[in-house]
Amino acid sequence: MIGLISEGWRGMIGASRLLTFRPGGEAMFDISMAGFWRSFGAILFALPLAALALAERAHLGVPVDIWMYFLIFFGTWASFPLSAAVAVALAGARGRYLPWVIVHNWGVIWLYGIIAGIWSLQVIGVINADFRDFLFFLYGYLRILVHWRIAYVTLGLPTITAALTATIPAMTSFLVLVVISRSLAGG
Repeated sequence: MIGLISEGWRGMIGASRLLTFRPGGEAMFDISMAGFWRSFGAILFALPLAALALAERAHLGVPVDIWMYFLIFFGTWASFPLSAAVAVALAGARGRYLPWVIVHNWGVIWLYGIIAGIWSLQVIGVINADFRDFLFFLYGYLRILVHWRIAYVTLGLPTITAALTATIPAMTSFLVLVVISRSLAGG
């Protein structure tokens, strides 16, 4: 467990460096097959942040179905490596699949932190619901930029090709969200 915490710490520092255009981020990741499988331990770092956001929503009286929320959480985590495999095959970057998934897994923890942070700002009274919604509107664009940046850095593809490649898992994630929410809502 200590090894996973250490790798998680390095992965988050590396992702932070990559996302903020600072040097040295790439060296922070174990891009071996073992590192690939361990990177799925990132879910253990993201899960408390997702639970915090859920608790904050409940505290604020913003309704959410807990089962749907966590099915979407796990469904989107499971869909990324599958859709990323299709994306790298289409883009001709199969040899960069492992680094992309590894950096993605550690990098999205920051996105869960931002989600929990926005809810926290409302819980402590710094922002109101309208400003929270505005921040989530901006978050939608930030999320796209984060996924593009991770794809660009790890896949070694030209800018537009990396952006288009990142679109495949992003759209798959959205489809997972829609399918699960529609299935559980009965329509």
